[in-house]
Amino acid sequence: MKTLLALLALLLPLPLAVPPASGQPLPEIPTITVPPAGAAVTGKLGPGGRNLYYVSAQSLQALAVTLTSAGNLAVFQVYGPGALVAPGSDGVPAITGTTLTDAGAKDAPLAWMGVVPQSGLCLIAVDSKAGPTIYTLSIQLQ
Repeated sequence: MKTLLALLALLLPLPLAVPPASGQPLPEIPTITVPPAGAAVTGKLGPGGRNLYYVSAQSLQALAVTLTSAGNLAVFQVYGPGALVAPGSDGVPAITGTTLTDAGAKDAPLAWMGVVPQSGLCLIAVDSKAGPTIYTLSIQLQ
């Protein structure tokens, strides 16, 4: 009987992920498809909110990002491929990874252009600086 139980334990699937301690799952992060003419996404943020987007880019491809928001209440960051997202203690997704040059939180860019260092999914985080706002995120790849 012990052998049968041990065998069943090996055959039963293990959970793939442990739910966050807060009980709040991470929202699914959409991947923006960028056609040759560019792409634009409209979104809204509450105070202290964060929206995340992936953009698939190739090594040494130029990436340009522009953000417009009501009252300039939103900023963005661009992370290179390999950035990780985890639940934040305050309910806002936390990001671990390296931002691309001049596209970090301290830079608070509203427009940015740079080169992607390696192929993969770049992560764009749009954050509220203060109150609620509606924004348009424009992206071009060359």
